[in-house]
Amino acid sequence: MTSTGGGHARGGRRAVLVGVAQRRRRPPTDGPWEPVEPAKMMAEAIQDAARDAGDLALLQEADVLACVQPVAWTYDDLVPRVGRLAGVTGPTSPHMPTGLTVAPGGNSPCQLLNDIADRIVDGDARIALLTGAEAMYSRRRARNEEIDLFGRGWPPRPQEVSRLGGQRPLTNELEARHGVTMPIQAYPLYENALRAEAGRSIPEHMAFLGELMAAHAEVARTNPFAWFQDGWTAEQLTTVDADNRWICFPYPKRMNAIIDVDQAAALVVMSSDEADRRQIPPGRQVAFLGGASATDAWTPTERASLTSSPAYRAAASAAFEHAGLYPTEVDGFDLYSCFPCAVQFAMKALSLTLDDPRPRTVTGGLAYAGGPGNNYSTHALAAMVERLRSSPGRVGYVSALGMTATKHAVSILSADPTRAKGSSGRSTPAVAVPDRVNFGPPLVDLPAAGPASIETYTVEFDRRSQPVRSMLVLRMGDGRRTMANGLLTDVAHLVGDEGVGLRGWVEPGSDGGPNRFSLGTPSL
Repeated sequence: MTSTGGGHARGGRRAVLVGVAQRRRRPPTDGPWEPVEPAKMMAEAIQDAARDAGDLALLQEADVLACVQPVAWTYDDLVPRVGRLAGVTGPTSPHMPTGLTVAPGGNSPCQLLNDIADRIVDGDARIALLTGAEAMYSRRRARNEEIDLFGRGWPPRPQEVSRLGGQRPLTNELEARHGVTMPIQAYPLYENALRAEAGRSIPEHMAFLGELMAAHAEVARTNPFAWFQDGWTAEQLTTVDADNRWICFPYPKRMNAIIDVDQAAALVVMSSDEADRRQIPPGRQVAFLGGASATDAWTPTERASLTSSPAYRAAASAAFEHAGLYPTEVDGFDLYSCFPCAVQFAMKALSLTLDDPRPRTVTGGLAYAGGPGNNYSTHALAAMVERLRSSPGRVGYVSALGMTATKHAVSILSADPTRAKGSSGRSTPAVAVPDRVNFGPPLVDLPAAGPASIETYTVEFDRRSQPVRSMLVLRMGDGRRTMANGLLTDVAHLVGDEGVGLRGWVEPGSDGGPNRFSLGTPSL
């Protein structure tokens, strides 16, 4: 395959990223604190990205305006509001762009980019804008300091707009009844299962996690948009102390995505022929080579495998098929890193090892660069474009996920479109994962009293690193799965020795309460 002009494939147009921008508003590093609503932050980032593309006026020619749903604030008019604030729509605009959003989730940026790329390749769009922002730092600070955000120009929050966007809740009723309601409680269930599968002791696995995540922290150290630029070492990441308290075992605080950030990012995407017409230098164009998305069974206890993601593997395979490439041909990755287990899922699917010299992140990841709600991967895409511009022969791979490692999206890029040997910059918006491929055994809400073994677990801690409760996924003798809370007296076994595989006795909950599990066999 050869290229012409600014880098579109012969015989058809290609989607190219020609403008990128990132913003961070961390006081006092970036100036005094001013709480800016997410829509305005998105608008500012769009304008920055248009300037990076060389022409602020292109905003008024955009055919598509895509916005990632923020967590800090809900809107019933997100796309129109961002358009007005950015100057994309208004009395001087020749036409109204198509508004594009997807259901909330960290997969959103790559999913939106993949959709945009298809529209451009199909000739349904020439210029598209993609943006997202988060203001959880401002939201929580304003609440703590009793500051009225409405008085600062933030719009009213519509009561009828759900943060879930019509999707199922993050976890199911069984999980929620036993305390698993948020990502910080769900992802450790995967991590402990991964450790047991790898056959590592708890100290060995903590050392592995430290090495894994220290590489991310080192990247964030030199990232000018990173929220934490401390460059923590493996020992600093794994040592539990007052500054790095336990959250949910085996993750201390510094291994959790940090959502309390004010960050924004944006992309300008064009057809390659439009970029050529505008005389955007080939070295400023980064081609979209392929992409895909797929979805696993929705929550942890509903999955057959707690240590792998068939949906991620399917999405990655489809994206590489479109690009006509193999994982070995990628020069740099940004693997979604809300928690270490998410990185490991990707590494397993791509056959990557800890000693692979290629970077696993170009930002530092969600724990160190920052985890701005659903929008992290827009930052990853922007950073990847910058990296590829300076290394035009290389291929970059960005993956994103949403919910509890449920929804996956992948985008593959290069400043050299000749690297693609596939289908000229197309994507698969949704890969069909075969029915029941990752659907687990039947769940039992109220099991009969009897023996069971621990399939995986986590222990939740308070702010003083004292255990509050353990949350256990159990397999009963007939192969069915349930959950229970364990005894606090058993916590030492779970955090000091391997808990996966231990046997004990489960009792059904009473009056709608949680099931109870104790190690060993009750005395008769």
